[in-house]
Amino acid sequence: MSWFEDWFDSPLYEKLYAYRNEEEAALLANLIEKEMPPERYPKVLDLGCGRGRHSLTLAARGYRMTGIDLSPEAIKTAKKKAEERGLTNVTFQTQDMRDPVNDSFNAVVNLFTTFGYFLDDEENIRVLASVNTMLKPGGLLLIDFLNASLVKKTLTPEEDGHYDGIHFHVRRYIEDGMVFKDIRFSGETLSEPVEYRERVKLYDPEWFTAQFEKMGFSLTKTWGDYRGSDFDRESSPRLIMAVKKQEVWK
Repeated sequence: MSWFEDWFDSPLYEKLYAYRNEEEAALLANLIEKEMPPERYPKVLDLGCGRGRHSLTLAARGYRMTGIDLSPEAIKTAKKKAEERGLTNVTFQTQDMRDPVNDSFNAVVNLFTTFGYFLDDEENIRVLASVNTMLKPGGLLLIDFLNASLVKKTLTPEEDGHYDGIHFHVRRYIEDGMVFKDIRFSGETLSEPVEYRERVKLYDPEWFTAQFEKMGFSLTKTWGDYRGSDFDRESSPRLIMAVKKQEVWK
C-alpha cells in the first residue's frame, strides 16, 4: 500500500490538519474565480479533492464540480458535507488521479500540494497526462504546489503538538529530491503509538514547464501565494500555476 492510501484514510489526518480552514479555501477560490470565472469555465474537476474543502467552496460559487480522490473515507466525508450544505452541483467519487474519468471539463484544479506523491517521475507525469485527456481544448489547469526552493531553505526538522489527548511528533527531512514528513501519534486515547509518512517530490518551476510543453500546454500565469502575489523563488510560500491546453491539436 502506498503511503497516501493509508494516511489519507486515517481520522488522524483530519485532526492533524484541522487548521486548514474555510478562510484559506476562500482566498484560493477568489484567485481561481478571477482567473477562470464560472461563466467561461462552468465545469471543473478537483483532482485529489480530499474531504472536499475546495470543491464545496467552488460549488457554492456556481461551478459544477466533480471531486475525485483515492481515499474512500475522504470521499465519504466530502459527500456528507455536500449533503449538509444542500449543494447539488457537486459530485464526488473514489478514483486514482493517474486514471482519467470518463468525462471532459472546462478546467481542472489540483490544490494544496496534491501532486508529486509518486517515487517514479513517470507516474507523476501520468497525472498530467490524465489531465490532458480530460481537459477540453482551451481548458485550464491550475496547480497549487509547494515552492521547492523555500522548502529546502526553511524546513523545520522537528515539531511537537497535542490535541484531544493525543501527542504528535513530526520529523521532516529531504532525501533523494523528496521532502519527507514522518509523523508519530501517541497518547491515552490510542491503544498504541501510530506512525505515518508523507512524501512529496521537490519539483521546481522548470520541471513543470518542461512537462507542460511536452503535452501541448502553455503556462499563462504564476503566483506565489493565495492572494495572487507574483511568484518569487526565494520567498514565495507557494508555486501556483495556470496552464492552458491548446485550442487546436496539431
